Amino acid sequence: MACCSIFRLIFVIQFLVSPCAVFSDVQYPSNMDLLVEMIEVAIGEALDEMTVPDEVESPVIFIAKEGKHDANWLVEHVLAERLLNRGFAVALDSTAYDGSRFRLSFRILDMGIIARSGLRGKYADRQSRITLILKLNDELSHTVLWQDEITRVSSDRVPKKNLNLLQHSDHKFAKTELEEQSWNKFVEPMVVSTVLGGLMYLFFSNR
Repeated sequence: MACCSIFRLIFVIQFLVSPCAVFSDVQYPSNMDLLVEMIEVAIGEALDEMTVPDEVESPVIFIAKEGKHDANWLVEHVLAERLLNRGFAVALDSTAYDGSRFRLSFRILDMGIIARSGLRGKYADRQSRITLILKLNDELSHTVLWQDEITRVSSDRVPKKNLNLLQHSDHKFAKTELEEQSWNKFVEPMVVSTVLGGLMYLFFSNR
């Protein structure tokens, strides 16, 4: 019994000091969670403004990505999910494009996570951002039915020690770009002021 108790105690200690346990105690959303939530909210609000001609029954919308971006698959997935929830049929494969009258294209202009912190601060200000362009074309009439540019920014404050845990290592767009103040920002102005002060002193003392 004593042996079992010791093993249980060792197991509990190992669990508490493991990275998984540390991560579970972190009460902050991961970078990927932040970006996914921002994309879902932004696309949901944008699609509320999108309309298709009333005479078209059960329209099929082909989703097309424009430009290369590591997060294209994520935006495409959210778009398809939101369109399906609104009763549209969705085509993702370009081979099925012939049967789609409407073409919804998207382009990611900007997406990322940045964190800023002071020299000795324990916390960092984390900012997530995304800018998308959406455009709905009627391929039958060759007209643009609707377009929108979406920009969303979200900020929170997290411990600097948790930044590595909160970023997603498999996707570059979900990594944290850390900006820390350096002593140079404080030293350089002091040096410049000292040099200018010395020059002014020499100038006036020689007159």
